[in-house]
Amino acid sequence: MEFFRNASITRRIVLTNLVMIALPVGIFWYIRAMELGVTFPVFVFLGFVFMGIGLVTSFMVAASITRPLERVRRRIEGFVQKKVANPVKDHGNDEIADLAEELNGLFGQFNSEINAVLKRQKMKAEEIAKTETAKSDLEQQLALSRSCLQVAQRLNTTFDFQTNLKTILDEAVRTMGVQWASILLINRDTLELTVACMRGVEQSLLDDLAEDQYPALKLKPHEGLAGQVIKNALPLIANKGHKDPRFKSFTEFMAREEKVASLLCAPIKGSDGTVLGVVNFVNRLNPPVFRNEDIPYAEDVCLLVALVIERNRLYRNLFCDETTGLTSHNVWRNYFEEEAARSVRYAQPLSVVVLDLDRFKEIIEQTAAEFVQKIGAEIGRAIQESLRETDLASKVQDRFYLLLPNTDAAGAVFLVGRLKERIEKIKLEYHERTWELTASAGIAAFPEPSPDARLLVHQALKALDQAKAEGRNRVVIHTRAPTGPRLK
Repeated sequence: MEFFRNASITRRIVLTNLVMIALPVGIFWYIRAMELGVTFPVFVFLGFVFMGIGLVTSFMVAASITRPLERVRRRIEGFVQKKVANPVKDHGNDEIADLAEELNGLFGQFNSEINAVLKRQKMKAEEIAKTETAKSDLEQQLALSRSCLQVAQRLNTTFDFQTNLKTILDEAVRTMGVQWASILLINRDTLELTVACMRGVEQSLLDDLAEDQYPALKLKPHEGLAGQVIKNALPLIANKGHKDPRFKSFTEFMAREEKVASLLCAPIKGSDGTVLGVVNFVNRLNPPVFRNEDIPYAEDVCLLVALVIERNRLYRNLFCDETTGLTSHNVWRNYFEEEAARSVRYAQPLSVVVLDLDRFKEIIEQTAAEFVQKIGAEIGRAIQESLRETDLASKVQDRFYLLLPNTDAAGAVFLVGRLKERIEKIKLEYHERTWELTASAGIAAFPEPSPDARLLVHQALKALDQAKAEGRNRVVIHTRAPTGPRLK
């Protein structure tokens, strides 16, 4: 049908009519000129033939007009109903083709305007999404900053070391959404990491790790995730947890390590840049993996932990005895009261040792004040080198008071035994005489054998008096019985 569309509609109709008229006329004149004998039935037959040819030709001409018009109608109807401006495909060369071309132009203009509107809407949606993302990020940063500020405010309410560490970790666990977090402090001399504090959302996960039973971990500077963090002073993320090849297992923590699915380990840096330890954030809940966006908050937590550590040291140093370097007794008494209350509340062991140099009055009478101060300094140094980070010692006149948290009577006896060995190795000369030192000590421990933590100082003094009465240079543990065990 497209063959007829090379001519205009008017030309097609005129030519078709002319052909339909000229064909029978021409045949009629041909028969007459040739004087052919044609009967009436032949004329009738020829009439039907011409009529059929006319019908077929008319149908073809009509189809060449109606079909392209139907295509145009369907496109217009689709545009009206569905607002879809699909172009009209027309390869003719008539008025309908011109109409289709004009319609395609209108559709093209409409599509261009729609695309421009959609593009503007898309750009606006992207800008809104970026704004919402920036707003969400800003709100998250404000929440994290508010969290750190709240912790800092609470840190000003007490100088207690453990309470401040727990305050920091409790807030960090809640804000970051992890199952638990822990603080490990490093001893640079022994290269041991000691668990100083552990807190968690799922407390049942920590039931097998009592705070007074955390072992010290032997760790080389490059071993494990914590070793790499200490060595490089940079945080690390291990979203494979205990399956990470950098993860180092310890037999003391084997049961807990199997529960580590993801881990963020960040260094605790002092004001001088020295790495004091690490903070571990374990098993992020939502999303279930740590991201780089979590590192800044982890570093802020580590900064707060470093602040607590250095403030604790500064607090002790500000109230230290100038001669011995030990904490003043008033500060020591405050720490004792806090540790006694904590031991009762959490059923943790606590020991107090009162140590006295044997025949110290004789040394004072036969020597000078400078020599006595030198002895005090040597004893203070020996005590400081024997104590842990959590222990505390003070001096009142010729007696030394030792506070040993999370230490039972057996642990106190062991520590005093080492301390006596150090003291007995001290040999000082004064006016060509060598002075050798010995010491007596009294020990009181909670909950066994003493059931009242508040009376430990009084009981340790009674044990010391007993040790001196029985000949000095020995250790006595206070018991409920009239007499107690002794260690020479």
